[in-house]
Amino acid sequence: MYWTVHIDGGPKRVNHAAVSIDGLIYSFGGYSSGEHYDKNESIDIHVLSSETFRWEKIKDREYYVDDNVVTSNQRTSRYEYDSTIFNNYPVPYQRYGHTVVVWNKKIYLWGGRNDDHGASDLLHSYDPKNNIWEVVNTTGRIPPARDGHTAVVWKDKMYIFGGFEEHHQVFSQDVFVFDFITNVWAEVKPTGKKPAWRDFHTASVINGKMYIFGGRCDEMGMFISNKDVYTNEVYVLDLEEYNWKTLPRKGDGPSGRRSHSSWVMDDCLYIFGGYYGPTNTHFDDLYKFDPKTECWTKIKAVGNSPSARRRQCSVVSSNKVFIFGGTMPNLSWKAAHINSTLTDLSDLHVLDFEPTLKTISLQNVIKYGLNDTYKDNLPIRLKDEITLMLMPNVISGNVRKQAKG
Repeated sequence: MYWTVHIDGGPKRVNHAAVSIDGLIYSFGGYSSGEHYDKNESIDIHVLSSETFRWEKIKDREYYVDDNVVTSNQRTSRYEYDSTIFNNYPVPYQRYGHTVVVWNKKIYLWGGRNDDHGASDLLHSYDPKNNIWEVVNTTGRIPPARDGHTAVVWKDKMYIFGGFEEHHQVFSQDVFVFDFITNVWAEVKPTGKKPAWRDFHTASVINGKMYIFGGRCDEMGMFISNKDVYTNEVYVLDLEEYNWKTLPRKGDGPSGRRSHSSWVMDDCLYIFGGYYGPTNTHFDDLYKFDPKTECWTKIKAVGNSPSARRRQCSVVSSNKVFIFGGTMPNLSWKAAHINSTLTDLSDLHVLDFEPTLKTISLQNVIKYGLNDTYKDNLPIRLKDEITLMLMPNVISGNVRKQAKG
């Protein structure tokens, strides 16, 4: 596997959430230090083309319904809605620590919070084809509003695990399931030993099993003492039998961490980056977990890896992983003057799991500066591809039109 693209100029975001549909990556919300978000701001959407590596920001007005200025009247709880106002205000407010998943070509956003409005338990759906938001009319045992949880889809259901509950101010270790067919929430009670209460972990589904890794726990269990606990164990929930299992530690695996990335490729789990609080350490390492052998392997991909970071997004599209945003330590002398030890990021990195001969050749052309030395001899198409791999982003408004064309 090769790290093939490293370019800056995208949306500067932390604790955002993203998914991929038909070669386009949709990134929702998040925040950047120094920017202020309040309850009257609608969540922003940025779209990345997996072919051109260019970003677009969808204009707010495009996804308003009946031109409502929606978010000033947005509720945070499903129980605050009645049938007369249910979808008058469908656009979610700006937030971080939320989740998004894809089902039946629609994107579903749940949870997350902002500092003015708190957390939400509303489920929103977004139709990317028509740029329309809706609040899903759900019933059942709705999970308490939270952030820092995870959401995965298996068959026609979405599974929520963990996070930090807003109302009770506690960490969670519960599992909730939402049925997309019936629009009904339920809490499931798996057998076996639960993972400890946590937030900012990762969850990934492989063949009907949900794999939980990392996250921030606390010495006080579900309560906050600000004495973080980190674990490097892998927990597995069988989504058919509803039982938990803790896997034995095998191989060269990652240390405990939170706010890392995870993704699935060829039925294996990958972990990148993250943060370990007790030593204030950010990671730039990459690991692979094979469920068949239940064994970890440390991976060294060809090329330069992204800088150490946490709170980034990672999204799979075809045979590539797109990693963007997050925050990294600010080690420059300016840090003391701007009263910040972290730098929020706007960069994009692409990890190609099946690079073609052309891709490898282009990497070497770039590596050895041949694109400058032989610029008059390279075919125009190759020069254009090299330009896209190197040119910093300028967020535009035509990525989706190009994809449709």
